[in-house]
Amino acid sequence: MLQSEGKTKFHELLLWECLFLLVVSVSCTPPAEPVECSTKDSNCTITNSYGMFPDRVICRAGNVAYPTTEQELVSVVSAATEARRKMKVVTRFSHSIPKLVCPDGHDGLLISTKNLNRVVKTDGTTMTITVESGVTLRQLINEAAKVGLALPYAPYWWGLTVGGMLGTGAHGSSLWGKGSSVHDHVVEMRLVSPAGADEGYAKVTVLNERDKDLDAAKVSLGVLGVISQVTLKLQPLFKRSITYVTKDDNDLGDEAVTFGKLHEFADIFWYPSQRKAVYRIDDRVSTDASGDGLYDFTPFRSTLSAALAVTRSTEEAHESLRDGNGKCLGAKVIVSTLQTAAYGLTNNGVIFTGYPVTGFHNRIQSSGTCLDSREDSLITACSWDPRIKGEFYHQTTFSISLSVVKSFIEDVQKLVAMEPQSLCGLELYNGILMRYVKASTAYLGKQEDAIDFDITYYRSKDPMAPEALRGHSGRDRANGGVQIRCVAALGEESEPGVRWGDTEVQ
Repeated sequence: MLQSEGKTKFHELLLWECLFLLVVSVSCTPPAEPVECSTKDSNCTITNSYGMFPDRVICRAGNVAYPTTEQELVSVVSAATEARRKMKVVTRFSHSIPKLVCPDGHDGLLISTKNLNRVVKTDGTTMTITVESGVTLRQLINEAAKVGLALPYAPYWWGLTVGGMLGTGAHGSSLWGKGSSVHDHVVEMRLVSPAGADEGYAKVTVLNERDKDLDAAKVSLGVLGVISQVTLKLQPLFKRSITYVTKDDNDLGDEAVTFGKLHEFADIFWYPSQRKAVYRIDDRVSTDASGDGLYDFTPFRSTLSAALAVTRSTEEAHESLRDGNGKCLGAKVIVSTLQTAAYGLTNNGVIFTGYPVTGFHNRIQSSGTCLDSREDSLITACSWDPRIKGEFYHQTTFSISLSVVKSFIEDVQKLVAMEPQSLCGLELYNGILMRYVKASTAYLGKQEDAIDFDITYYRSKDPMAPEALRGHSGRDRANGGVQIRCVAALGEESEPGVRWGDTEVQ
């Protein structure tokens, strides 16, 4: 009886957290710096925006450098090369989940692109923009819009840098045109890389569309050098119209194959335990179409830290009690709340009055207002800020080619039929996001048209605590465990170039 009352209380608190999430979106404590040094720029540690790498081991570096120009960057690389030091690049917000940013301990050097953040040139005639590698996606979108231009496809989170997006093959969702990967819109790059003594231990390489090596450099995980500048091909600014349609997932296997070919910016939210899929019908419309829509994605808004603590406590209680019913009920509340609020869409930048939502591309393609930061002593924060008791999770993204995606979806549905509550834990984080990615000429890009499945799931703060079976109801423990391991294994065996939750590393 007491346990039942406790669960009810947790569910009530979860509902309150959802309400807080919808209304708190004005201010936010700025994210912490990813690099901290005990002395000025020396004896440093580096972490990611989540405060911990998968192995939970602290990443150390001897020094960090903050070049402000390409010339300074060349000097940094030259000195480190001559001293035979290992170098890694760190970006402004460090959204890398894998530990690719760690150099060689106290002998290693971090090179931050935080101050390489200038827009070098926008050219309306050639419809291109040239930026330094530390420019954020938000800066790029805003600067392009000022001259009536747009990057046609991009990730949904605007706190990534241009260098980070290229280094990891980050993308939005589209099979149209050149596809949704940012790197497929690169027309020129400038790279600073180590060189021999006869070249001063560092050199600048300029690659453009005539160079075959561009296909190697534009997705390279940073192994070919530090990206200094990038020139991207843009398009005239346009409007889009978005409508979300909810269906049962009985025909998802067939629908997923064709849906991305019917709508330019299509994606799908899949809630397998609820047997539902939410289809994003999203296409270009005339610039004369009425509407000034805005997409301020709800999970990317600032949130009261107290509300986030309630959410985390609820998750921890589900884990300790192995409360599958609680997870599934919580997931339904969260999904219903997000759908009621149209996932953060508004028709005029203020309120949502109904579908379709029509607006200019730069106001819809990407968001992340929890980065609009003034210091409020952590009263509010991005939900994953490690300085508070907030969300703490793993993110895994894996690709399935369109030619076999139907079979994969049907296999997942069979697993859910065997254990209906098995994937409720994913739905606490808004289910599985399915994004379309077109085949690329980049060597580490997609080899064929595919759907990326983005999943986010609970992670314990205790490294010795195994995660409870997602949604396990106590009936067949072994059965539930196999299901979860199957899904996790698919994430671990992804093809080269797959991103982990829009990972940002050079």
